[in-house]
Amino acid sequence: MKKLTLPKNPHKGLKIFCKTCRVDNPKCKHYSRQVYRVRIHVPGNSDSVKTKVLEATTYNSAIIECIDFEKELKCNGYDRTTITFTESSNDYSIGDALVKYREFLSGESKFAHLKKNVSQNHIDECVRFCWKLVENVALSKNIKRIRPTDIKIEDVSNFYKWAEEYYGDRSFNKCFIALRAFFEFLIEIENIEMKNPFRKFVPKSVTPSSIDIITEEEFNQVLAAVDTFNPFITLGGKGEKKNLYKPYLKNGFKLFLLTGGRREEVVDLKWSDIYSTPQGIKLFIIDNLKVKRMKKNNKECKKYIGINVDLEDFLIELGMNEKIGTDEYILYPNRTSTTKTIMTDLSRGFSHYKEGAGIKKDISLSNLRKTYLTWHHQVLGDDTGLVSSHSTTQVLEKYYLDPKVLTAVEISALKVRVFGKK
Repeated sequence: MKKLTLPKNPHKGLKIFCKTCRVDNPKCKHYSRQVYRVRIHVPGNSDSVKTKVLEATTYNSAIIECIDFEKELKCNGYDRTTITFTESSNDYSIGDALVKYREFLSGESKFAHLKKNVSQNHIDECVRFCWKLVENVALSKNIKRIRPTDIKIEDVSNFYKWAEEYYGDRSFNKCFIALRAFFEFLIEIENIEMKNPFRKFVPKSVTPSSIDIITEEEFNQVLAAVDTFNPFITLGGKGEKKNLYKPYLKNGFKLFLLTGGRREEVVDLKWSDIYSTPQGIKLFIIDNLKVKRMKKNNKECKKYIGINVDLEDFLIELGMNEKIGTDEYILYPNRTSTTKTIMTDLSRGFSHYKEGAGIKKDISLSNLRKTYLTWHHQVLGDDTGLVSSHSTTQVLEKYYLDPKVLTAVEISALKVRVFGKK
């Protein structure tokens, strides 16, 4: 599509609007999504604006549409028409409503006092579910004109039938919960007078997923397979062969099992992350990346991993006595790959060698963390969350821990043995 342009001093109120970026006069390259749009201020109200997306594809024809639109508004006393959008009111299209909802979730709206600490992934998922509704409604209605108040029970019913075919049971429920929250925002926050069309729906019955842990025998079989099983796999397409063997796989699997960390946490562990408490207990103190991303700030969010006998013995094998305090990575120190690549290699490698070991269980690298937490729960019970970082804590000084957290970490370091060894 030809790029739209404006002269240096364009006609008053005439803009180029990007439907993807949702901004006027964008600097993006979404040329196929750009249109001419006119913005006309309503006399006597500095905050009220009437807008219209124009059909014109040239500047001169856009000017003609602008003039006609302004004449129409003056004749109607600037009353709302089906093609206008009043920015100072809550009378806007379903698409514009969703833009406002994204701004609200991101904390970029005028409702600063209602800002929530949610992850970008959560925001993207909620908005994605809502856009599915918009796309579904657009099959039968003009989406540029339809308001949130125009969403009827029939639309909900049609979308319900579509979602049943498109989503699995768990995603289906998440979708309808997200849509209910979207309309709650419009009703409670934006003060749109309407009933929530998604307030009631029959959720799908979801079978709880089984949590499989790996046994000591199975884990040793995977380690043995790394040395004996064919490391090559044949990829699709051109039949390219890929070698999944990496010299750090076995150490990586052990480190995952004995620390119970998430992938990025384990891969980036350094010897300088090891500290000793005044009581002589060794532990890792690392950034809690998940919490930091959710909170979207640079405040300290720490996670503690107690170094029990299993883990300490393994770290000594890797050279802890000589390397402790250094800024060297524990896993794959002389690395030539990025953290992301190493994480991917570990995940693919575990799945490949699990199959090579003849293990039929539906388990992956993440099940090592589940195994770790399961054995911790045998000892810590409800305090397991303090070790797994599912309950956040604060650090006042480098060597000071909240007494409750310290107790859980100490017990973890002193008493917990993965696979229940004594």
